[in-house]
Amino acid sequence: MARALRYDGLLPHVDQLTPALVAEMRAYADVERGPASPYDIVVEDVTPADDPTAAAATVRPYAEAGATWWIESPWDYADDQEKVVKRLRSGPPGPI
Repeated sequence: MARALRYDGLLPHVDQLTPALVAEMRAYADVERGPASPYDIVVEDVTPADDPTAAAATVRPYAEAGATWWIESPWDYADDQEKVVKRLRSGPPGPI
């Protein structure tokens, strides 16, 4: 984490990313860089394309914990163009 703090942000690569872990990263960054220093924490996961309320419920805890970016990462859609297009058309999930 100390090395990552030299840059503008990080995309955590851990076995199980949780809002609590994001909050720890945010707190550490705020202490080491100062809370006024911009520092991005990127989260990647998947949300349901057809249920904005459920998508918001997935994203919100990470936003509240201090994540600044959400990357929709449906890695299992690799060979299913229809699923990719559906996800794109539904727009980005938001913490509503």
